[in-house]
Amino acid sequence: MLRLDTELLKARAAEKGDLTHEEIARRAGIDRSVVTRVFNGSVPTLPNVTAIAWAYGIALDELVPKAEDAVGVPA
Repeated sequence: MLRLDTELLKARAAEKGDLTHEEIARRAGIDRSVVTRVFNGSVPTLPNVTAIAWAYGIALDELVPKAEDAVGVPA
């Protein structure tokens, strides 16, 4: 199972003063429940991942780990 780099997201959000899921969602223009699911381990749709990445200036390849770094992906 792939997971987003939530530690990177938290750090970038904190740099902008966004400390809650609601603040992250507002900046990304997505629903708060999407952000909550991301932090609980779910992988959102590509449009939502893109919105989060753009909102915090994170390249998609930084936010989404490489296959060999992903949790639960067979080698």
